[in-house]
Amino acid sequence: MSILLDHCVPDLYAKLMVGWGYQVYLLREHIKPDSDDPDVLALATSLDAVLLTVDTDFSNILNYPPQNYAGIIILRYRLADEKALNETLKQALADLYRDELRGVLVVVKPNRYRIRRSVSEPED
Repeated sequence: MSILLDHCVPDLYAKLMVGWGYQVYLLREHIKPDSDDPDVLALATSLDAVLLTVDTDFSNILNYPPQNYAGIIILRYRLADEKALNETLKQALADLYRDELRGVLVVVKPNRYRIRRSVSEPED
């Protein structure tokens, strides 16, 4: 599985992800770090990669419907909670692996993660 690290994700996550067996792409190696959010998601899609970010703009499922993307993971934490967050992230990736990450938004906090899907269109 491939993971695209947004520019706002600390570099230590690249090392962690590789150590956990994932292919890692760094946003800054492909496009400018201050690129617009749609460009970031377009890059993730072109790489067939899950976007890993701390940018909460991506949590708006109306603006960024998860079903349109290969997966979005948002990290929410304080530095003091980083170890617990890392363990939870590792568990979320193992639980969801690849196919269950497609089309969903996962918010990872220390000791728990939450899955969000797009808002369904009302049926006629």
